[in-house]
Amino acid sequence: MPDEGGRDPSLAKLIHDLRSPLMVAEGFARLLARDEGKLTPEQRADFAGRIESAVADMRALLDAAG
Repeated sequence: MPDEGGRDPSLAKLIHDLRSPLMVAEGFARLLARDEGKLTPEQRADFAGRIESAVADMRALLDAAG
């Protein structure tokens, strides 16, 4: 049964659950893009790892949904 916004409840939950890892990936990608040489190689690697982890989380959510 659709929720008040007209969405299927499982779709609404998936959208909600995807927001957090998406925000993580977006934030760290933005930091990497604006680096201007200020980040150490270790920081860049850490940020890239966080993006990869967030993408893996999103993939797992999508795989579980369908």
